[in-house]
Amino acid sequence: MARLVLPYISFIVFLLLMCMATQPGTGTTHSDEVKALGEIAEQLGKKDWNMNVDPCINDSSWSTPKLDSRPLYNNSLICNCLDSVCHVVALFLTGQDLAGVLPRSLVKLPYLKSLDLTRNFLSGNIPHEWVSTKLEFLSLSVNNLSGPIPNFLGSITTLRYMSIENNLFSGLVPIELGKLVNLENLILSTNNLSGELPVALTSLNNLTELRISSNNFTGRMLDFFQSWKKLEKLEIQASGFEGPIPSSISILSNLIELRISDLVGEGSNFPNLSSMTGMTKLMLRSCNIYGQIPTYISNMTQLRIL
Repeated sequence: MARLVLPYISFIVFLLLMCMATQPGTGTTHSDEVKALGEIAEQLGKKDWNMNVDPCINDSSWSTPKLDSRPLYNNSLICNCLDSVCHVVALFLTGQDLAGVLPRSLVKLPYLKSLDLTRNFLSGNIPHEWVSTKLEFLSLSVNNLSGPIPNFLGSITTLRYMSIENNLFSGLVPIELGKLVNLENLILSTNNLSGELPVALTSLNNLTELRISSNNFTGRMLDFFQSWKKLEKLEIQASGFEGPIPSSISILSNLIELRISDLVGEGSNFPNLSSMTGMTKLMLRSCNIYGQIPTYISNMTQLRIL
C-alpha cells in the first residue's frame, strides 16, 4: 500500500501547469460537460456532487479540501477556463468507496487529460467508448475491475501514465499496448494476468517505470531491456517467470529501484549492476543467484534498501 500513496512524480509539473491554468470564477463550465458530469456521477455511484452549482467554481462538493483524517481521499475537479468557457481537464476521485462502474460518458469530456479512480469498489471492465479519449494520466488501481485488459487501450496513444494494479484483470497482456509509444509508467501488478509478455512491448522505449509483480506469467524472464534503457524503476516480484536474470539487465544505468523475486528454474550469477550508481532500493530475493556479492555494491552510496 505504501507505494500506492506515493505522489506520481512524473506528473507533478503537468498537474501544476493545469492548476495554474484553472481560473475559478472567470467562466462557466460548458453545458455539454455539465450534463456529462451528471451521467458520470450516476455511473460511478457518486452522490455528493452539487449539480445546482457550476462545477468549475471550486464549490466544496466538486473540490473538497484535503482531510487529515482520510489521507487517501481525494475529491478534485480541475478546469481550464479560456475566455468565458471552462472545460474539465482532470478528475481525481480516490478513496471514496464508489461502487458503480467505469463511466461510459467520460468520452463526453473532450478536454479531459487526467483520471484517477484509485481505491474504490468499481467493477466491470473498461468501456470501449474510452478509445476516443485523449487521456495522458490514467489510474484505476485498487478496484474490482475484471476480465481481459481491452486491446483498444492501445489506441489511446496520448497515455503517459497507466496503472491498473490491484484489480482482477485476467488473460494475456494485449500486444496492442505496444502502440503506447508515449507511455512512461506502466503498472500491471497484482492481477491474474497470464502467458508471456508480448514482444510488442519493446516499442515502449520511453518507459521509466514498469511494475508487473504478483501475476501468473509463464516462460523465461523477459529480455527486453535493450529497448527500455530509460527505466528507473523495475519491479518483477512473484510474477511466475523462470530464471535466469538476463545479462542484458546491466544496460539499465538509470535504475534507482530494482525488485525481482521468486524466479523458478535456472539460476544465475549475481547480475552485473555496476552501472546503476544511483540505486536506492535493491531486492533480489529467491532468484537462485549464486556466486559472490560483488564489491561494487558498497559504492552504491544512495542505497537504502538491500
